[in-house]
Amino acid sequence: MKELDCLFIGSSTKDILMLVEAPPASDQRIAARQLEITCGGVSAIAGAAHQSLHGVTGVITALGDDDTSHFVEAFLARQNFAYAKLFTFPGQASSTSLVQVEENGKRCLSCYGGCIDRLTFDMLDKEVFHHTRYVHLGVMRPQLMLDICRYCKENTNAIVSIDSGNLSRENTDMLLPYADIFIPDNKTVERTLHMSEPDACRYYAARGAKIACVTAAERGTYAYDGRTMYHVSAPAVKVLDTTGAGDNFHGAILYCLGRGMSLPDAVKFSNVFASLTCESLGGHTVVPDAGRIEEVLNGGSITVDIL
Repeated sequence: MKELDCLFIGSSTKDILMLVEAPPASDQRIAARQLEITCGGVSAIAGAAHQSLHGVTGVITALGDDDTSHFVEAFLARQNFAYAKLFTFPGQASSTSLVQVEENGKRCLSCYGGCIDRLTFDMLDKEVFHHTRYVHLGVMRPQLMLDICRYCKENTNAIVSIDSGNLSRENTDMLLPYADIFIPDNKTVERTLHMSEPDACRYYAARGAKIACVTAAERGTYAYDGRTMYHVSAPAVKVLDTTGAGDNFHGAILYCLGRGMSLPDAVKFSNVFASLTCESLGGHTVVPDAGRIEEVLNGGSITVDIL
């Protein structure tokens, strides 16, 4: 089996995005100014981001057998992942999101979860966990997440990363003892912990995370390694749509950490990568190239502060 830099496990969705002046009220019909149909989700976007940076990438996801599933499967095939295990559940529909994006970047989302919850630990080939440096989990059934985390910690040398956006406090506390890297967004922190981003990072670290970050959109990212608290600002870009920004951040930071970058440098790079994907509709419509990333990194607009 080929050695992987990172294995991404989670949902893959079909995202239907429309640029609108404002979301419609009940019984109102509006015209969209722009349409984009692409993919979203941990396996599709975080994995694709990591792959685009030339990481050796693996993905595990769950699909149905409808037209949406075929769309997602084709997207994943185009990424040329080093390892891809797509579990297909006959008679089921895959995850789909309808995203209405306003010109100020705000969004309304309607999401159908698909069949990721049908995935169970006993379906997985455990051998792959012994051949990857990092394992990155999106939010799935809590028991599945726990089973994967526990297996990796007790049987492998894999570093466990969790995208904890929308994860409940109860499940957060359950998984933290097994998490090496734990990164939610600031809205999840506000909803579950009711504390500041730096205090949330300390909370996660005190319960097991070796690296804890909180992404905060245009306010940048807070990052903590158990010793030093950093705040890394976001670059100034023309934001159209933030869909997929978190997944792009996760894919980028795991690539950077896997290449031995320091935490503040990894966050700085990942802030730039994720921010540049916000200049278009959808999380993978524009894949930042090395030249553009370097231009923004060297532009002098990003600050790294020790708090």
